[in-house]
Amino acid sequence: MGSEYNLISTDAQRALEEFSQDFAAALTQPGVEEWAKVHGLYRASRALKTTYPIPVSAAGYQEFKGDVKYRSIFEKSLTLIPKTWQDGVSELASVIEAPDFIGWTSEPAAMAAAATQLLNTIIVEQLEANAAHPYDGLTFFNAAHLCNVFKANVGTFDNDYAGAGTTLSSANLSLAKVGFRSIKAPNGKPLGLRLTHLLVPAALEETARAIRDRSLIVSGNAAVDNIDKGTFEIIVSDELTSDAKWYPLALNKPGMYPWICQDEGAPEEIRSDKSSHLYATTLKVGVAYILRGNGALALPHCVQRWEGAA
Repeated sequence: MGSEYNLISTDAQRALEEFSQDFAAALTQPGVEEWAKVHGLYRASRALKTTYPIPVSAAGYQEFKGDVKYRSIFEKSLTLIPKTWQDGVSELASVIEAPDFIGWTSEPAAMAAAATQLLNTIIVEQLEANAAHPYDGLTFFNAAHLCNVFKANVGTFDNDYAGAGTTLSSANLSLAKVGFRSIKAPNGKPLGLRLTHLLVPAALEETARAIRDRSLIVSGNAAVDNIDKGTFEIIVSDELTSDAKWYPLALNKPGMYPWICQDEGAPEEIRSDKSSHLYATTLKVGVAYILRGNGALALPHCVQRWEGAA
């Protein structure tokens, strides 16, 4: 007489439904911080192309003298064209329908987390690529950015801190704050940027917390009050590939963002059951997810790169 468990099997269609349900549930609680969406300019859109303005003029009021003066916000712009991304899993229907099939285990949650992480990854790749940028034609991290791309005499600013002595420390954080405060608006007046966040790899999380959270720090041979205590937020990125580089952010100015990102919201599901072409040609069933979105670096004013060299 056969054992009872040998008479139990999973229908392939039901197994695919369970994968879909588990993926949808995990997508609402993926365990991944969506920092690219939260701290940049994010839009959920199905547009095939979106044009975003790059501000090259400064808001400000002047005395009315008979004519209203207008500023253009599209003198400089960048175009975002979404890309299509996909991930999927398949297996022989006979394996899924076998009595010893234990389910999809953690795969739906892993795929949901990767979907949530995609925009983070796109932005990190662009931060690390440091390509030429439409703001002024220079690399995004550069020591000679123009404060006004149409008037060189307004001055320049530096958002690239390389070389020795650029490790994450209280002293360098103070220099980063000064760097943001020194940037001028296109009209030559102070832009008013302030360091608000620190984007760091996991390896520098504890260092960043020590700088931000300790009440006292050692200066010389004495303990003094920590002036950085509670002055910034920490963003820990598992997507950053260097354990040494860190990125101060200034996110205090309305309308000024270090990057923009866009997607369609929820991924599109493609479910291939026993009636599908996949099964007809491979005897497999599967589930795939399609995401459409992209990201781009926006204003170099709002982010600095420190190499972290000792």
